[in-house]
Amino acid sequence: MMYQQPQFLKHASRTVAAVLDELVLNDAIQRVCKYASCKLVGYRICGNADHCLGGYRSYGERNFENMRATVEAIKARFDGDADEQHGLRRSYDDKIGAFPCRSFNLGRQTVTYPHTDNCNLAHSWCSVTPLGNFDHQTGGHLVLWDFGLVVDFPAGSTILIPSSIIVHSNTTIKDNESRFSIVQYAAGGLFRWVKNGFSTQDGDVEIDDERWAKFVKMFTNVAELAEDVV
Repeated sequence: MMYQQPQFLKHASRTVAAVLDELVLNDAIQRVCKYASCKLVGYRICGNADHCLGGYRSYGERNFENMRATVEAIKARFDGDADEQHGLRRSYDDKIGAFPCRSFNLGRQTVTYPHTDNCNLAHSWCSVTPLGNFDHQTGGHLVLWDFGLVVDFPAGSTILIPSSIIVHSNTTIKDNESRFSIVQYAAGGLFRWVKNGFSTQDGDVEIDDERWAKFVKMFTNVAELAEDVV
């Protein structure tokens, strides 16, 4: 289905919709979601202040600010709309983080095949947080196919990847184990809609080398990360 403007997706099942409403209002889920996009300046270990990098804003501040500003522009566009159903602000916005989109994968054993998320914003990060009860040393690993990497991915940890442009998947777990996940991301169509004057654009959008080089520079580089740690 093609939408002409941003809106909240509505599930046909009232039962599923009720479960999702309960999840986004849960304090623990909100903390997990917000951690993925926050910037932590420090925490204490054994009474000593120690620097700590947090989520999206720590590892990619330029991309984060671009996402935050775009999402705010979209929400502001519908503030005061005569039809309240068009409003995009929610009471939990400040508690759940900056990502405009999130999926809760609630199958008892959430496993994905190698894929890219082509509709996500290419020059942006995607947050993945596994939950459940499984041995992360024997299963549930994150596989980054382009780099030949298999990464331990225990429940409760969060990984940020540019999911639109790198092939990724996760490995299976044992039959008696469970694995769920929270995935947060930014749909590329939201940014095109704003850049196109808050309107849709017919046809595919081609990105030339110059434009892509500009997008690449929005990623934080290793030298910048090192400056934050010092």
